[in-house]
Amino acid sequence: MSLTPIFSPGFRPASDIAVIVACDANYLPYAAVPALAMAAAGHGHDVLIGGPEPVSMPEVLTQAGIGHVAARDDALLDALPLDARRSLATYMELFLGNALRGHYRRILVIDADILYERGDPARLLSTDMLGRAVAAVRDNRQWRTPGRKVREFQKLGQPAHPYFNAGVVMIDTEAFARDDLPARAASFARSHLAGLGRDQALMNGILQGDWAEISPLWNWQFTSASAHLTAMVDPCLIHFIGTRKPWLEASQGVVPMRMRDAFGRVLARHFPQAPQVAMSARRHWPEPAALRAALFRQWRAAGPMLRYLNRFPDQYTLLDPRAV
Repeated sequence: MSLTPIFSPGFRPASDIAVIVACDANYLPYAAVPALAMAAAGHGHDVLIGGPEPVSMPEVLTQAGIGHVAARDDALLDALPLDARRSLATYMELFLGNALRGHYRRILVIDADILYERGDPARLLSTDMLGRAVAAVRDNRQWRTPGRKVREFQKLGQPAHPYFNAGVVMIDTEAFARDDLPARAASFARSHLAGLGRDQALMNGILQGDWAEISPLWNWQFTSASAHLTAMVDPCLIHFIGTRKPWLEASQGVVPMRMRDAFGRVLARHFPQAPQVAMSARRHWPEPAALRAALFRQWRAAGPMLRYLNRFPDQYTLLDPRAV
C-alpha cells in the first residue's frame, strides 16, 4: 500500500500535470536550480520538489509557487536492498507514480543534477505516450549502439532490450496502476535487484523495452562523448551524469562555466550555508590528452550519433524504442 502523498503547507495542485525534481533534504539546494528555472518559464504545469519525507521549503521556492510532495511506497520499500549509499530519493519516480494517481494525470520526475535550458515541459507531458505507462530517454550507452546489451540484462540472462536512463522519467499515473508496476517492481526488487543496481536497473528490469522513447534533448547526458555537441544540439534538459557535477571543483575545465554559474548564482543567493561553486577568475582548460580523447570519441561516433538524433522528427514526438 502506498502512503497518501503529503504536500507542503499551502500548496494545492493547480494543474493535472507536474514536473517533480526528486531529492532528499541534502540535495535541495541543487534541486532548486532546475525547479526555479522551470517555474519561471511558466508553461502551465506544476513544479514541485519530491522526496521520501516532508521537507521545510525555503521561501524562495514557495514564492515561486513551487511545492513539496513527500511519498513512499511501504510495500516496495520493504523489498529494496538498501545501504548507506542508497538514498530513498533514488526511487522517487516509483513512489510518486504510485502515490500521485488522482492528483496528477502525468508527472515528469527528474534528478537534481539537471539544468533546464529551454523547451515546454507541459507540451511534452501532453504528448502521445503510445499507450505506455512510462516514457524516458535512452541511456547514453545505447545512443550510438541501440542494440547494445547492457550489463543489467547480461546479469539477468536476458536478451538485449532498449534501456533508458532514469534521470528523467515521464509517468502516466493511471497506466502505471493499470500495468501493476508497483507490485511488479516489488517482486523484481526482492528477486533480482541486490547487486544489480538501483532504480534504473529496477525499472528497466520490469519493463524490458515496453516504454515510450523521448528525444535525447530532454535528458542530454553530459559526458566527454557528448560535451562538444551540446551547443549545437541545444538540449532542453542537461543531465550531469557521473561524478563531475557542476557545483563541484572537479567539474572545472569539463563543464562549461555558464552551466556552473547557473548553480553558483542560486547557491550564493539563496543557500549561502551550502557548499558554494568555486568560480575562479582564471579560466580552466581541459588537459590536452583529455581534449584529444573527447574529440576523437565524438569524431568516431558522428555518423551513429546523427542517425540517432535524426530518428526524432521533433523534440515532442515519442517513439517505440523497439522500432530501430
